[in-house]
Amino acid sequence: MTRTRDGLIVLEPGGGDAFASMDVVRKSQAVDGDGRWGIVVVRGIPGEGGRTHVHDGEAEGFYVLEGEVEFLGSESVTAMTAGSFALVPPGTEHGIRIVGTDPAAWLAIWPTALDGFPEALERLEAHGATPAEIASLRAQHGIRPGRQR
Repeated sequence: MTRTRDGLIVLEPGGGDAFASMDVVRKSQAVDGDGRWGIVVVRGIPGEGGRTHVHDGEAEGFYVLEGEVEFLGSESVTAMTAGSFALVPPGTEHGIRIVGTDPAAWLAIWPTALDGFPEALERLEAHGATPAEIASLRAQHGIRPGRQR
């Protein structure tokens, strides 16, 4: 990461904080900017995903970088490919399932409540966390479960 003389923050290709358990590279946290959103790049392989969730009070955005995904709502499934964007209003159930034959990647514009979530999840999983402990952590970071699809 480079901070320019005029205050810009620039990450080199591949830069950011990697979290292997989530296959996420965080580019910025909400606290790094004005406190309104963070940015991550998420990667996965076909068949992963399918669980929906809700963030009460905060929106989230997704921009597909590569591959094919299905964007899941509480009642809808929308095919998305590279260049597609989805905006999730606050309190709206959503999720992604990777489809097709190749890996997929997307840029996620995360709610502020997710600051610190990847680190906390990695710590829990390193100690063999129970599903109840992971569910509790998710709730602490404003993630309310939806459905498994």
